[in-house]
Amino acid sequence: MSEVCKFCDAFYCKNEVNSSKKYTKCCHDGKVHLPNLTEAPDLFKELLCRNSQEAKNYRQQIREYNAALAFASMGAEIKAPPGTCSYYFYIHSQIYHMVSPLCSNKRNRPGYGQLYIFESSEASNRRQVIFTTAENSFNSI
Repeated sequence: MSEVCKFCDAFYCKNEVNSSKKYTKCCHDGKVHLPNLTEAPDLFKELLCRNSQEAKNYRQQIREYNAALAFASMGAEIKAPPGTCSYYFYIHSQIYHMVSPLCSNKRNRPGYGQLYIFESSEASNRRQVIFTTAENSFNSI
């Protein structure tokens, strides 16, 4: 990302401009004003920025953690844009949210919204089963 929006300081790539040679996906030429983000909690700063083994494990499994805490999963036909910019994707057509039944059957482990009907420590224990390589780091998060 080598370019910066002159209105909101968002970063973007040269190949992301529109036919008028403007980048308008962030603030639409200064027409959209959002409040500044609050600072992230120290725990997340450490997990995302430090080089400790715990932080490395977290970053390697961040998608699994997100999936374990989600109410549903999302399915879409993903068409990645051309170029060498940082990864992002557009979703064309329809988005599907796959929601599991309230109760799991004996063949499948509970997941998604099913974990929210348990008492919190039981839900954490069931989520931990998903992360056998996380060495209990999930419980500390």
